[in-house]
Amino acid sequence: MKKMKRILLFLFLTCSVCLVTAQKQVKSGLLINGGSGTVNPNFKLPLEDGIKFTEADYKMNLSLGYRFRFLNSFSVPSVFIDWDSYIGMKSWNSKYRRSFLEPPAKEISTQYYFISTGASLNYRLYKGLSLGVGLEPSFVFFQEGEDNTRKFDAPLLGKLAYDFGFMEIGVNYKHGLTNMIKSDLINSGKFRDWQISIFIPLSK
Repeated sequence: MKKMKRILLFLFLTCSVCLVTAQKQVKSGLLINGGSGTVNPNFKLPLEDGIKFTEADYKMNLSLGYRFRFLNSFSVPSVFIDWDSYIGMKSWNSKYRRSFLEPPAKEISTQYYFISTGASLNYRLYKGLSLGVGLEPSFVFFQEGEDNTRKFDAPLLGKLAYDFGFMEIGVNYKHGLTNMIKSDLINSGKFRDWQISIFIPLSK
């Protein structure tokens, strides 16, 4: 895990250097993301009190932040880099049942509050339509619900967006790389996020 984090940090710092040295024009503005996804915990079975059936339900994710868009990246007009920083939350429920037909013997609602900053490399396919990939390291600074010892994730980002000029609307997929869940009842778990993203430029 430590080796993986070093590799991710190296890639992140390399991208940061590129941002500093290769940009000619910057546009920035408000960024709003929201959606849901999946979380697939590896529960510790058998559990106490005769618990035999478990499930996890990913409710929602929301985030609010700011984006810097670096245009004319590397002297290629169709390529640009987005640097996003935001604060957000994720909400999911874990349920524990003694029997498949019985109501949950235990149900825990969990919320993660995190900060994230990351960059994506984007290519304009046609007019306002663009496709991008990136990396978004995040850190959980507060949580409530299921006790957890994991704080850091660095999801891979894929996105498809259309820029209308006054606003850009996109679809994001974030593929968590690290186990974000470790508790008395759960061995591990990774998040897979789907989001609608709205970028509102405030400066050009």
